[in-house]
Amino acid sequence: MSLLWVVIGTFAQLCFAFFLFMLAAFAGGGYANGNSLKPMQSAILDLSLYLLPALCVISAGIVIVLYRNDAGASAYLWYLLPVVGTIIYFLYTNNLTRR
Repeated sequence: MSLLWVVIGTFAQLCFAFFLFMLAAFAGGGYANGNSLKPMQSAILDLSLYLLPALCVISAGIVIVLYRNDAGASAYLWYLLPVVGTIIYFLYTNNLTRR
């Protein structure tokens, strides 16, 4: 692993965290406006507001720890954790709109 790519990837993850916060805020707020949600659905949308950016910070932290422990290049795959979370979020909100 290269220190340069760890720094660039960590910076990109922190920028992605701000983007995901805004995405979850506007997408969740846009869906909740005018629709009656069950308490569990509302709680999931509220939780995703904090969980999606937290996944970015967690994945960046994991890569930094793995870099300090001399991990291989496959450790960069941890940067995909927020992408998987975002896909799950989109699938969930898409499923909400079909009901």
